Amino acid sequence: MKLFFRLAKYLTPYNNYVIGAAISMLIFSLCNIAMIPLIARLSEAIAQKSIFQLNLVVAMAVGIYFLRGAATYGQGYLISFASQRMLFDLRTQLFEHLNKLSFDFFQKWRTGDLISRSTNDIDNIQNGISSTVIQLLPNMLTLLGAICYLFYLNWKLSLLTLMIIPLLSLIINKFGKEMHKVSSDAQKKTSDISSILQEKVAGVQVVKSFAMEKHEIKKFKEESEKSFWLSLKQVQINVTQTPLLAFIQVLGMVAIIWYGGYQVVTGKLNPADLIAFFAGIALIADPVSRLGDTNAIVQRSLASAERIFEIIDLEPTVQDAVNAHDIEIKGEVRFNSVSFKYQEELPLVLEKVDLKANPGEIVALVGRSGAGKTTLVNLIPRFYDATEGEILIDNIPIRDSKLHSLRSQMGIVSQETILFSGTIKENIAYGKIGSSDEEIKQAAIAANAHNFIIELEDGYETVVGERGASLSGGQKQRVAIARALLRNPRILILDEATSALDTESERLVQEAMDKLMQGRTTFVIAHRLSTVQHADKIIVLDRGKIVEQGKHDELLSKSGIYKMLYEMQFKEPA
Repeated sequence: MKLFFRLAKYLTPYNNYVIGAAISMLIFSLCNIAMIPLIARLSEAIAQKSIFQLNLVVAMAVGIYFLRGAATYGQGYLISFASQRMLFDLRTQLFEHLNKLSFDFFQKWRTGDLISRSTNDIDNIQNGISSTVIQLLPNMLTLLGAICYLFYLNWKLSLLTLMIIPLLSLIINKFGKEMHKVSSDAQKKTSDISSILQEKVAGVQVVKSFAMEKHEIKKFKEESEKSFWLSLKQVQINVTQTPLLAFIQVLGMVAIIWYGGYQVVTGKLNPADLIAFFAGIALIADPVSRLGDTNAIVQRSLASAERIFEIIDLEPTVQDAVNAHDIEIKGEVRFNSVSFKYQEELPLVLEKVDLKANPGEIVALVGRSGAGKTTLVNLIPRFYDATEGEILIDNIPIRDSKLHSLRSQMGIVSQETILFSGTIKENIAYGKIGSSDEEIKQAAIAANAHNFIIELEDGYETVVGERGASLSGGQKQRVAIARALLRNPRILILDEATSALDTESERLVQEAMDKLMQGRTTFVIAHRLSTVQHADKIIVLDRGKIVEQGKHDELLSKSGIYKMLYEMQFKEPA
């Protein structure tokens, strides 16, 4: 129930619509109940052969059904408006929260699972709201009203009717718990399938290059087969519950028919009242028969709500401090004895790192794979927080600055360029929302991207496709550099931005990056040491520690790791 009430709180901003829907439901239920005495009057009119009474009953029935129809429209429209707005708020809150969560969250959770929760689980909640509010509540009001009227007609028959309700409740509760568990498992399996689809579609080139299509199809079939049996289990629960509830209802009806007939035969009950009573029983039979199905849908929606709130209840590991403030970056970056590890039980990735970059300096980070280069630069925009020590920008601890203020003054260009579905213009403008066409063009010119853009059929309005699929690697990198240039960052991070490019693309991208680095504090990670020879400072990392630092010529004069890496790259073949 706690989960149900938590969901219901999302309807609070739309109380006016909910109240209007509740009034419509009440009118709907009263119209249903009003048919019970009307049927009694109809039987009396027929028995008395009164045309006037017959016409009156028919006229009243038409009026009641007209009012019932208007109430049906009112409750359906008003509650649908409120519930759709509620789902909009819930989905928006989920998306906003996903954007607030830290990098470590996205390393642990699968993309397909998050997409499934944002779509399938939201849809399940929508179905649950429809079943609960649009079907269950009006039916329950009708049920309660009809039972009250039945007690008014004959309390003995009414007590006999109520005797089966505890048994029905027990069965519905038992099947509901089982449905909740199976629904939760089924939705997890749906997430698994979404994750498989997302991973394999994104990695289709690898699948095809290794000729693993049959293997992947087999894996997908296995997961789909598990999903099939879980879905079948849900169906099995429903088809077992429904006839069982119907059978108990029939037993109750048989008992009521016998006892009611006995009272009429013995003269203790008016036949018209018995007919009205049977009409009331027929009226409550439909709501009772729907309870099982409705409860199953509600349990599925509650299982989905659990999965959504599981995400919403997570706190980001990196967030603004209570006293955080905006900063204006000039460009000095300092690491004071910084150590870091990704998880408590894992070893340190960085250990006792001391480093200073002056405003406008180019600092190159080199070392073997796994030395900690990318981890080090990821600490600067606070994608992660240092485990020990502190990082300062312009002598201000970065934990004291607001995340938005800190990151909005940084530009990052990585090896894996991410472009969003949309036009080239929109992707460049992502660096500074609201930029003019001229600003976008100048950024593209500076990034050596303008020439290839205008050669495209639609120019800056060219749609790049998902992740920039319609552009080459070098073209995507130059668009990314234009995006960073447009932001005009004070601190720039270049993470192996040219490692996957051919010679010509690398030349163009390197020229663009040289322009981008001018006057900015820049951290460059590069495997190709030719791209960092002119750096103001070269930092050599090994196993998370700084083992050497200096300029290119200084480091070559030492017999250290830098010299070894340099000779490995530039050694002439024998």
